[in-house]
Amino acid sequence: MKQIAIVIALCVGAWYFFIGGRKLDEPMVRDYYQKEAHAIYSRDAEALCKQLSRKARIESRTTMMGKTVEHSHNRDEACQATREAFETFSKVGERMGGILTIEYEYNIDGIEVAPDRKSATVKGTSVLKMGESLLQYKTSFTQRLERELGQMRLVHADEATVMRMGGAGAMSQSDFFRK
Repeated sequence: MKQIAIVIALCVGAWYFFIGGRKLDEPMVRDYYQKEAHAIYSRDAEALCKQLSRKARIESRTTMMGKTVEHSHNRDEACQATREAFETFSKVGERMGGILTIEYEYNIDGIEVAPDRKSATVKGTSVLKMGESLLQYKTSFTQRLERELGQMRLVHADEATVMRMGGAGAMSQSDFFRK
């Protein structure tokens, strides 16, 4: 009988921790973005993938050289795109004779926590620079985060990115995109 009571107590404790317990709050949202920044600096695609919900949907518009391309990705597609982007960064760094430096910063313009504290909508901007000013991505985003199995996860994102290239003639745009 004592063993059954212990098992029940453990089950209730696990349920509370993973599902019904700690509600989402603003510090948890800010921690999510700090972890994201750390993963980007580390070029850790897998850490970024762990921050995505299995039901994630990412809607993005990228403008480059006056052309806008729209994409919609699920979790697996977004993870693959991130892996490929980090591989591209490495290749560009090798072409330039070394490791390509990455600078990343983000700004949270607003956090709206849902009344039930199970989700939050976040509006903000981010800038990713590579090779100082060689390549720059400036993104405006609206993202919905939820607690899932005790972790903060991105469920939906609507993003608009402008990509700019420069860099004192280090590489022409056609060289950059040549495979």
